Amino acid sequence: MPKHFELHRSFLLLLFLVASTTLFAQAPKWQKKAHKAMLSIITYGADGQMLHTTNGFFIHPDGIVLSDYHSFQGAVRAAVFDASGNEWPVESIMGANSLYDVVKVKVSAKKAVSLTLASDDSQKGAKVFILPYSSNNSHAISSTITDVSTFNEHYSYYTLPIRVPEKWTSCPVMNETGDVIGLLQMAAMAKDTCSYAVSALFADSLHTHALSAASSDYQAIPMKKALPGEATQAHSFIYLTGTRDTTLYLSYVEDYLTLFPTEANGYTMKAEMLADLRRYDEAEAVWAAGMKAASHPEDIYYSRANAIFRHVSMDKAPESWTLDTAMEEVEHARSINPLPVYSALKAQILYSQKEYAKACEQFLALNNTNLRSADNFLYAAQCQQMVNDTLAVLALQDSAVACFTKPYVEAAAPALLMRSGTLISLHRYREAVRDLNDYEHLKSKNLTANFYYRREQAEMRCRMFQQALSDIEQAVKMAPREPLFQAEAAAVHYRFGNLDDAIAAARQAIALDDEFADAHRILGVCLRAQQKETEARTALQRAADLGDEMAKSLLNVAP
Repeated sequence: MPKHFELHRSFLLLLFLVASTTLFAQAPKWQKKAHKAMLSIITYGADGQMLHTTNGFFIHPDGIVLSDYHSFQGAVRAAVFDASGNEWPVESIMGANSLYDVVKVKVSAKKAVSLTLASDDSQKGAKVFILPYSSNNSHAISSTITDVSTFNEHYSYYTLPIRVPEKWTSCPVMNETGDVIGLLQMAAMAKDTCSYAVSALFADSLHTHALSAASSDYQAIPMKKALPGEATQAHSFIYLTGTRDTTLYLSYVEDYLTLFPTEANGYTMKAEMLADLRRYDEAEAVWAAGMKAASHPEDIYYSRANAIFRHVSMDKAPESWTLDTAMEEVEHARSINPLPVYSALKAQILYSQKEYAKACEQFLALNNTNLRSADNFLYAAQCQQMVNDTLAVLALQDSAVACFTKPYVEAAAPALLMRSGTLISLHRYREAVRDLNDYEHLKSKNLTANFYYRREQAEMRCRMFQQALSDIEQAVKMAPREPLFQAEAAAVHYRFGNLDDAIAAARQAIALDDEFADAHRILGVCLRAQQKETEARTALQRAADLGDEMAKSLLNVAP
């Protein structure tokens, strides 16, 4: 080897040693401790495969970590590792923002070494340090802030004049005193020579609220979320998650109970879910605990009463659960606080106990409370219907409709439909048709063939034949394989003298159901009108054989 090459190599080694000595001398004093807060994070998808590896760091001894959002997208679980090899699972997502690519998570660590967030933003020209994650304690890299922009009114976004490896994403950017000012982010373009950092204070400010359950940022991370810190918000969050995962739901409820041990909602959510799972003994234990601990035990009594009522109504209740038990519980609730919602449940229980007069009175009394609605009149009408007082039923249904003004809103539809049925039973067909016309206008996109058949029946009885024909044709169009509609179409066509159409419809009804006596009778009548007596008698005889008394009479009548 040439002598001058040996000298050159020795000179380079000397320079490296000098540079290394300088680097160690300039290393910030807080660096060694700060490395203990640095983390490596691995996220996993639903198939169990690794999605991403990234960085993060503790910002609180109780295990709160900041990292980048994109590494958590699609992740069903994640694990956090420190430089010493300690591992913790991520328990929940505390905050997330895809726009600025930051996420705040909670892990199960206790008394973790954590970094302190700078209370003030750094200014342009300030010296900063980038602290990369490394199991061998790699040194902080110094730089200078070349630009500071503001977002969300008071948070800073920093530009650094160096390009760092992509694997350093989410490493902390720290000021000279060792406080974190930001999370490192990569350049948007490959040719960019700068790096960027988003405010750590902004990342720490992220938190869940009630509407987070519907937020795309949170939905894109199918991991458990931390509940909001306010009871009403937390309750709404659980409701809005709409999760069908029983284990996850109960986990959220347990978190709610831990955060808000005196709030009745936690006990009622848990007990009602356990009851729905038919874990009745566990549900009873939760209700019992709630009655002792909740600041509003009346809500616990109401919850138990409502659950018992629902399960008895569905024939899914244990023997000890009865309507009488439900009534006792709701009366307990009302004795503590006579809320209208408790009275509404009492009315429903009375109806199920066939105490129709008392139930009617209770439903009508609700209209003197903040629960006043058309539904109360309709429920009361149903009570009167059970005792066959049709005029009283109509009066109550009139009151229900009167809760609305024209032009009607969709909420008026049930009252109109129910009143139309009562009017038909009273032979007030034109009034019934008017209600059905209003109902059609409100529910035009959700009408069935049965609706058009029902209106056609009323129209026929008040001689609105053209409308009746149009409605029965619509019913046939919507349900072409229903023989009743085909037979009714045949009858209407016969009224119009459209014998060929009537015969075709009758034959179609018979093709669908050969034992449909009405169809054979109508076919016989139409054939007789065409003076096809032999065929007519064959059809009438078939109807008579099927038990149609009218067909028997027609057979005895000369054509």
